[in-house]
Amino acid sequence: MNRLRWIALRAAKNLGLPGVAGVALVLLATFWYLGIVLPGQSKLEQLTQDVAAEQAARKSARPIQMADTRSTGGRLRAFYEFFPAQQRAPQLLGVVYDAARKESVYLAEGEYKYSRTKAGKLGMYEIDLPVKGSYVQIRKFIVKVLNAVPSAALEEVSFKRETVGSTEIEAKIRFTLYLRVV
Repeated sequence: MNRLRWIALRAAKNLGLPGVAGVALVLLATFWYLGIVLPGQSKLEQLTQDVAAEQAARKSARPIQMADTRSTGGRLRAFYEFFPAQQRAPQLLGVVYDAARKESVYLAEGEYKYSRTKAGKLGMYEIDLPVKGSYVQIRKFIVKVLNAVPSAALEEVSFKRETVGSTEIEAKIRFTLYLRVV
């Protein structure tokens, strides 16, 4: 140990104050790069992939046809065309579960209920999900679902925290997916 200390002191004496300051700055820059820049680059790559996936999903979504929207029937048809077909319900549920996975939110067993409106052209798929995670994770999960599934509505959210200092929150979230009955 004394030998290592002697070598360090000798090197510091030979380098002088400007040399020691330079070595300290190089070490600081190395730690900054490894601790801040590299994790930020991986987060940036993940966000870029998320944006590309969102743009691809929006391009694949069926646009509302504006032809013949002057008549009431044309506007009503355009309205119903906005909603995804009932057969896409499993894919939309996959989007919900994918958003939970991306935000590291734990989804417990949920309750699902399907019903139709009185007019019969729209179906409602109610999803009650018990969720565990931090407040920020749960909030980001809800935003991702609402952005990825435009026909989804957030019906209810309730939060429960076991202790005041706990960071994990239990939440009950109810989404309603509106689907076009084909």
